[in-house]
Amino acid sequence: MKRLVLVLCVLGAVSLATAANADSSKATAAINTLTVSCGGSNTEPTTCANAWADVMTTTIKTSNVADLFANVSLVTGLYTSTNVKGNNSGATSTSVAQGTVEVRVLIDGNPGQAYPDTTGTGVIFDQRIQTLSANLGNIFADCFANGGSTATGCTLAPEQITLVLDTTAAHSFAFILPNVGVGLHTLTVQARSSTGTTGTDPGNISIANAIYGLGSLTIEAVHLVNSFSF
Repeated sequence: MKRLVLVLCVLGAVSLATAANADSSKATAAINTLTVSCGGSNTEPTTCANAWADVMTTTIKTSNVADLFANVSLVTGLYTSTNVKGNNSGATSTSVAQGTVEVRVLIDGNPGQAYPDTTGTGVIFDQRIQTLSANLGNIFADCFANGGSTATGCTLAPEQITLVLDTTAAHSFAFILPNVGVGLHTLTVQARSSTGTTGTDPGNISIANAIYGLGSLTIEAVHLVNSFSF
C-alpha cells in the first residue's frame, strides 16, 4: 500500500511539471492596424509632438528560457514641404520642416531593458529634416528701374537656392532582452511621432507630417550562450 501511494505521488508530480511546461511559450506575435498622424506648419501656433503610445502588446511565459528576441516592423511615412519668398533686403530666406517616428519596447511596463535602447528613449524608425534656403530679391525690377529697358550700367546679382535633406530610417528593428527571468511577461511596443516647422521671413511656409500605421511584433524565447553580455 505504501508503494502504491509513492507511485501515485511521483505520477502526480510528473503531471504537474508537464502542465507547467505546457504553459510556457516559445514564441508569440501581435499586429497593429491603427494609423496615427502628427502634422503641423509654421503658420500654426503649436508644433505637433505626440507622447509615447501603446501600439502592440503581447504576453509570453518563460520557463527555463530567460532571453527574448523582439522583432518590430512598422510602416511609417513622412511628408515635408518648404516654400520661401524673396525680399527687398537681399537677405537669405529659410524654411525648415522635419518629422520623426520613434519606437521602443517595454517589458512588464519598464522601458530601457531592450538592447540597444538601454535608456528607453527609443529607436528612430523614420526621420527627415528638410531645409530650403534661397536668396530671391527683386533683382530684375531694380535693374530695369535704374538702367532702363536694356539694364545698361546695372549689375545683376545671381540668385541662389539650396535644398538640404537629412534622412534616417529603420522600419524594422530587432530588440534583445536578456535575462528576463522565469514567469509571465508582457511585451509592449510604443511609438511616438513629432514634427517641427520654422520660417525666417513672413510668407515663408513649411509643412510637416509624420505617420505610422500597419505593423507587426514577433517575440521569440531563446537561450543565449552562457555568460553572454553586451
